[in-house]
Amino acid sequence: MPGRVERLFSDRAGQELRLFGRDLFAGGAAAADGPALGSVGDDYRLGPGDELSLLLRGQAARNSRHRIGADGLLLVDDLRPIAAAGRTLGEVRAELEAAVAATHVQTQAFLSLLSMRRVGILVLGQVAKPGRVALPAFATPLDALLAAGGVLPDGSLRAIRLVPPGGGGGVLVDLYDLLTRGDGAAADLLADGARLIVPPLGPVVAVAGSVKRPGIYELPPGAGSGTGPDDTADLLALAGGALRPGRDRSSLLRLSPEGVERPLPVSAGTPIPLRDGDLLIHAPEGGARAGGVTLSGAVAEPGERVLVAGMRLADLVDRSMLPPDAWLPAAVLLRRTAAGGSPQMRALDLAALLSGREAEMAVDGDRLVVLSAADVGFLRGRSVLSLLAGQPADPLHREECAGLASLAAALSADPEGALAAGPLARAAIGVEGPPLPCPPLFQGTDGDLLPFLLRQSVFMRRGVLRPGPYPLAGPMALSALAPMAGGGFGGKAQVAPGQVADAVGDGVLLSGPVRQPGLRSVGDDGLSLRALLSGAGAPLPDAYGLAALLERTDATASGRRPSLFAPAEVVEGRFDLRLRDGDRVTLFTRDAVMGTETPDPLDPALRALLSERMVALRGGVVRPGEYPVAGPLPLPLLLRAAGGVKPEGDPARLELLPPPPGPRGEGQGDGRGVAPREITGGVAAVEMIPPGAALRVALRQRPQERRGVLLAGEVAEPGTYDIAPGETLSMLLHRAGGLTDEAYPAGVIFTRESARLAEEEGLRRNARELDRQLSQMLGGKNPPDPARVELVRQLAADLRGTTALGRITVEANPDVLGERPELDIPLQPGDRVHMPRRPLTVTVSGEVLAPASLLFDPEKQAKDYLREAGGLTRFADDDRIFVIQPNGAAQPLESGWLDHEVATVLPGSMIVVPRDAEPFEWLPLTQSITTILSQIAFSAAAIAAISD
Repeated sequence: MPGRVERLFSDRAGQELRLFGRDLFAGGAAAADGPALGSVGDDYRLGPGDELSLLLRGQAARNSRHRIGADGLLLVDDLRPIAAAGRTLGEVRAELEAAVAATHVQTQAFLSLLSMRRVGILVLGQVAKPGRVALPAFATPLDALLAAGGVLPDGSLRAIRLVPPGGGGGVLVDLYDLLTRGDGAAADLLADGARLIVPPLGPVVAVAGSVKRPGIYELPPGAGSGTGPDDTADLLALAGGALRPGRDRSSLLRLSPEGVERPLPVSAGTPIPLRDGDLLIHAPEGGARAGGVTLSGAVAEPGERVLVAGMRLADLVDRSMLPPDAWLPAAVLLRRTAAGGSPQMRALDLAALLSGREAEMAVDGDRLVVLSAADVGFLRGRSVLSLLAGQPADPLHREECAGLASLAAALSADPEGALAAGPLARAAIGVEGPPLPCPPLFQGTDGDLLPFLLRQSVFMRRGVLRPGPYPLAGPMALSALAPMAGGGFGGKAQVAPGQVADAVGDGVLLSGPVRQPGLRSVGDDGLSLRALLSGAGAPLPDAYGLAALLERTDATASGRRPSLFAPAEVVEGRFDLRLRDGDRVTLFTRDAVMGTETPDPLDPALRALLSERMVALRGGVVRPGEYPVAGPLPLPLLLRAAGGVKPEGDPARLELLPPPPGPRGEGQGDGRGVAPREITGGVAAVEMIPPGAALRVALRQRPQERRGVLLAGEVAEPGTYDIAPGETLSMLLHRAGGLTDEAYPAGVIFTRESARLAEEEGLRRNARELDRQLSQMLGGKNPPDPARVELVRQLAADLRGTTALGRITVEANPDVLGERPELDIPLQPGDRVHMPRRPLTVTVSGEVLAPASLLFDPEKQAKDYLREAGGLTRFADDDRIFVIQPNGAAQPLESGWLDHEVATVLPGSMIVVPRDAEPFEWLPLTQSITTILSQIAFSAAAIAAISD
């Protein structure tokens, strides 16, 4: 992973640069306890901890091992002690042989070093693993650094201080001496107890370009260093010199105290002293052959041609040697200059050369480069556009493509220039080109062609399929250039290199349920909303006709201003609007607008906008409900959206309830207040219905209702029964033969459709309120973070997707109903009655670790069942746990802090643990969140109970 200094210099140089010497530590820590390699000579100086092997041969024969003690003595049986510490192996061997000869007759002694002592070195500072390391006696400072994991990228290689065991000023260790000359203090042996201190990285300079070893080099800590570098000549020599001999055109990029980078010319004769942060870019220029011109690039026969008298550039190329995709608007001529150095680049019109309109003579050393479509296409690729827009390109791609490296260097060398801060750079912002491979033309020594071609380019921005730079030799008709970029232009405008051109405007983007969504051109004659929604843009049958979205760029503020319109009015010719470049028109499906899709596909801000513009259609219409509208709409249009009038509806009797007035009397209400009124003329009336109104179609006759009631479960004769007006539950049970012996009346499940619809409407209302609150907060000064927004959106989706049951708590015990007839509920057509068997379990659901149905025990309390379900999760709201009794009634587990009445848990009960509202406390309706979460938990638990 490159360090911060490496990334900074790499971005400035336009190529990857590494700190010199870091490869020493690329392998991590070295083994600190491995054996020493190589033989040990007689000059090895012994010390405490060295282990010696003594072999006696002769009258006395034995083999023994001896370690030099802390007192420095070598102790051998039958021999006098020998002082070994501080003496060489050869000296101790000679003294030992003399002692053996004096003690034993005809005995030879052989002494060798068996294992070397360990030295302890303390390594501190900018290393991977600072601390004490144990090393062999032959260890050097480099070994100690390797054992400590190596020097960190922000550590110095040149100012390391070695402090001897006795203290003192210490010795400077410069790893550059070891890396460049193979000597220096880094190769000296370490003494036991020494300390190595690695300070932070010091001043650094870098060299890039055509050198043998480009990189970042640390300046020496003091004057007079033999390694350098002190000036640009030393730096070039430290980098291995130029890749090839010849003239050079180096430049030194230096940062001023204000942080501005300025180039300084460099010549070999007058090197410049270096400062911290300097970057030397070197580009040597080799010689060229005389008497020839060269043709290269996208041609069938590239190579050198012999220059003859009177030869023109047009004589170098003809159409037969060009590929079909040759780029005719521009070719590049490279011509030597009298002063030497880099050749001068000039763009030529290749089409003019082929037609004979360009008659320029060829000059010795000329080189003509023909471009292909792939070469030009790379200019609009992602890597080039990213660099132009000020974004870093992929380092791997930049390393393998010399053109990208040259472009990055050119941009960093002149950050205020036309290429880095001009029209093309501004036009590239926000344009993401395709990921294209680097063409061979820009991979070698011709990398400098890329910045030149960009300077010669026109940036095709809008109205084309392939936006980006297109190189030209000079001015060109936009009508001729636009087709090459995948566009069209019918005007007479001219474009020139360095300009930004739009073949057309931004166009109008049409999306949603239409025949052919996509981008439509406004054109010279303009585009209307009615024309947009006709032909290929006609709405599909499932498109919602009462409200669609038009987004238009606000000229006075950033962003887009949304507004609503009715597509049905546009299609019928009652409404139209002139569209502008950049407009976005979005239609929606009926299911998406009416909220029947889960999750909600509409943005919360749009949902909140629609929820404020509702018209309620009730009574004798096919699809009653609340319909979002763009504004006041004709009565017939609204009725068609609701499916028309039902057969039993009365088309002559329509009642309108106007919208309520605003907080201070203003708003959408008409001057007649909010009293309902009859619409004269019925469905044929010419009446505009405003948002917020309620429309009801009267019924000619009471609709024929279903008379059946479903009775299931533990009754003698289950089935569907037609009921008489006023019939009650006890009458129905009597008609069905009464209850079986296993019936459990306390757990009867009684559901009614009207109750289910009311429950679901409450859930949907809460979802709309969540959308409205979220929309207001997103438009405020401190919008919530994305994670919280997603949490609220998911909660709103859960509310819309929750299925209500419509259960009503009733008394079903015939004995009780006989004594208390007031509890006997009258039946309605469509009611469903399920008489369960007596259950033997208690269900625990919601935020518990292991939801389960547990065996009922009259001795257990609710907390016992919760414990058996694994306890509460960390998301549980332990203050709002409730119990659903077998008859469907819900009761808090504890009714209050004053009486602490605990809910009774009967067989068939369900203990529900709702989710904690803490993640939603930032919402203004926090007080309602707990109720909403409890509603979701109650509905889910009730559905589960019915399923069981």
